[in-house]
Amino acid sequence: MLILLITCGIATGTTTKHNGLTVAELLDSALSQNQQVLSADAQSQRYNTRIALIDKLTEPLTAFYYLDFPVSNISQGVSERINQAQAGPAKKVQVRSVRGKILTGKDMIENQALWYDYRAADLRLQIARQVRENFYRLYFLDQIITVTRQSNDTLQNLLQAADTQYAVGKIRQKDVLSLQEQRYQLQARLLEQQEQRVTLATRLNYLAGRSISAELIPYIEGGLEYEDLVEPKYNEFNLISGLFNNRPLMKGYQALGGRFRAMRSMVKMYFNRDVQDEAYYEADGGLRAVKAEGADFYNQVSADIQIATSNLKTNRELARLYGRVLVPKARQLFQTSLADFKVGRSDYKEPLESLLNLYRYQEKYYQTLTDYQVDLARLESLSGVAINEDGY
Repeated sequence: MLILLITCGIATGTTTKHNGLTVAELLDSALSQNQQVLSADAQSQRYNTRIALIDKLTEPLTAFYYLDFPVSNISQGVSERINQAQAGPAKKVQVRSVRGKILTGKDMIENQALWYDYRAADLRLQIARQVRENFYRLYFLDQIITVTRQSNDTLQNLLQAADTQYAVGKIRQKDVLSLQEQRYQLQARLLEQQEQRVTLATRLNYLAGRSISAELIPYIEGGLEYEDLVEPKYNEFNLISGLFNNRPLMKGYQALGGRFRAMRSMVKMYFNRDVQDEAYYEADGGLRAVKAEGADFYNQVSADIQIATSNLKTNRELARLYGRVLVPKARQLFQTSLADFKVGRSDYKEPLESLLNLYRYQEKYYQTLTDYQVDLARLESLSGVAINEDGY
């Protein structure tokens, strides 16, 4: 009777091939090939182009064509085309500075362009987060798949030994069937993991702007274990206090506020008293909406940073607990029970139970490593700050 002892260690190094892709390579591909990023950059360029156009104008009313000014909501909902055509009669009679009006419009355009700039920058930040999340999910899923296969092979060897014992009458058929059931459960688990891998690889290829069916093997030089999870260099208070400087969308909301302030100045310059109140309401209402939306965004991001920071600390400690204590102890127990079984001091139940416990602990270990990396990627995207210099 020969039982093969599995070597499913928790620090055996990476199982990926050297021709795999690193997270940095996938990030570079995503930020240059992802269609969402390209679309956002094009939209940003579109509005930046308007800055140069409006700077060349000699007639201030022409600025309406470049400003997305909501004139269609003014003067009893007249259509935008008609309202623009009637903008001349609505203009104040005392026109002191045509150039001043144009520059006010340019200020509005510049703030609008800044909004699209910051929105594009924030989108790149979120795409980078998704790439990191899916990369680490795929990387550690590959480790779990390896462990599942190894455990399944060992269980098959245990089943063969049980068949031998059943043939000589040492165990009952019920025991053999129980072992078979456990092996089939592991096989089902392996199929689920393989299907999950296809989903993750397809998603990651899409995010990176690659062919969705391209082979994708995530690679980390030297592997990534619990010893590599370092303490983040910033706490939640540092990250929250720096949101206005580091998170692009927070700057975007400030730019939108500037847009509506400039819009209010344009109302005073362009519209006579008959429609000024309504136009002021349009500008002021937009500013209030932007302020409220920006404040809500800040509060939500602050709460998410607090939660992500707490989860990050918890998962780091859990990974160390599983990697340093639970998995090595479970492996030692399995090796001991397997040795006892080989010399006849115990039946198959002890090595089976210890094998399944070892498998569960290893799966949980890799899951906590995954959760840590997902939390880290999420925290970086929330704060706009690279948490650790080494990229982990």
